[in-house]
Amino acid sequence: MPYLTTSQEYLEQSALLLEAYPDSRITTKYSFPSERPSEKAHRAKSAARKGDATTETSTAPVAALELKTFNAEAGICLKYRTNKAAEVSRLMTGLGKLASGADVASLGVSGTADVEMVDAPAVEEVSKGQPQGQQAQGGKGKKKGGKGKR
Repeated sequence: MPYLTTSQEYLEQSALLLEAYPDSRITTKYSFPSERPSEKAHRAKSAARKGDATTETSTAPVAALELKTFNAEAGICLKYRTNKAAEVSRLMTGLGKLASGADVASLGVSGTADVEMVDAPAVEEVSKGQPQGQQAQGGKGKKKGGKGKR
């Protein structure tokens, strides 16, 4: 079964599958690939023999979360995989709602896609009696200091 392309699509399809077949299961699999110290040392030795110092820079292993909703009787399997941390929390929240029996409408994902956020317009604060181009200038603000003597 191929993976679904977006988390929204996965949550929508999973909600519909759970509505149609309440005995469906949701499984999660978290993988964090780690490198054993012996493998790291072996790679460093081979790089030193070749004289290639650029391969010694380490890259952090990428963790991944794989979600699967399936029903064995119907033969339906939905999969989604992500390595984005922000998306993991959103998916877990959505799956929690699904597990509690929420319908598609209550998830807030039905028919909606990710929306680009725009900045709110700036609000100017003008004090009374001051020309509009100047800001109110009182005394100096409180100086932030360290912990002081103890």
